[in-house]
Amino acid sequence: MLFALPVVSPTPQLLPAPKSGLPGFVGRPLWKEARSIVELKNLRQSTYWQGENFPQGHGRPALLMPGFLASPRSTHALHHIMTEAGWLVRVAEVGRNSGPAHRNVDTAQRNLHELADETGQTVTVIGHSRGGQFSKILAIRSPNAVRQVIGLGTPMRVKYPSFFVMKVPAEILDKAWRVGVFGPVDKVQEDATEGMRFLAIPDHIDLVSIWSKTDGIVDWRLSLEPGAANIEIDASHLGMLSSIAGIEGVATALLRQTTLDR
Repeated sequence: MLFALPVVSPTPQLLPAPKSGLPGFVGRPLWKEARSIVELKNLRQSTYWQGENFPQGHGRPALLMPGFLASPRSTHALHHIMTEAGWLVRVAEVGRNSGPAHRNVDTAQRNLHELADETGQTVTVIGHSRGGQFSKILAIRSPNAVRQVIGLGTPMRVKYPSFFVMKVPAEILDKAWRVGVFGPVDKVQEDATEGMRFLAIPDHIDLVSIWSKTDGIVDWRLSLEPGAANIEIDASHLGMLSSIAGIEGVATALLRQTTLDR
């Protein structure tokens, strides 16, 4: 069965402002995140699960980055489908993607170069939420090793969205690991890494942002960024990597890169 892929649309010249104040703090449709279980079930029952109707990798490398506090298991569905479709897939060894940014980016950068050296090819880096922010940093730090950056549900313009479910624990943990509660921190490296979070990536690297207006965690407006290809889907935040809509979004992004390579 073939699915209608999402349309890549240009990022608007005037970016819409995210909700602020009390609406931004409490106003996300969090209850819609409960559908992530059904999203995964539907994905497993689709032809995508066998790698069908998905861009064939032919051994091309891809590095996956989980979201904030998400385990590597959160990438399992996308990893499985891309592997079935012939991609060589690795998950960045960042654990639950917590702790200082520079540690996780350093680890992911090592994984990136290992994969690039192993295949002799540039790597497609796909990150969920915070993982998408770190994927951009990898492109800035290692521009010759990255082919494309795809962010799903990634806040492109702020470090943490204002929604309390993410903002409160994120800021508490951020302060805790900055003072060394979870081990020593190189504050110089941390500041340098943070300074790259919102820089533009090199022009030769394709940046794609996949977002959903029904994302219960990240305000979709924060996922729009000048210079990025803009793909709207209908999925929960948790289901970005494990829903038919999310897989279609990634498929669209990968097909876009294939076209740009011609």
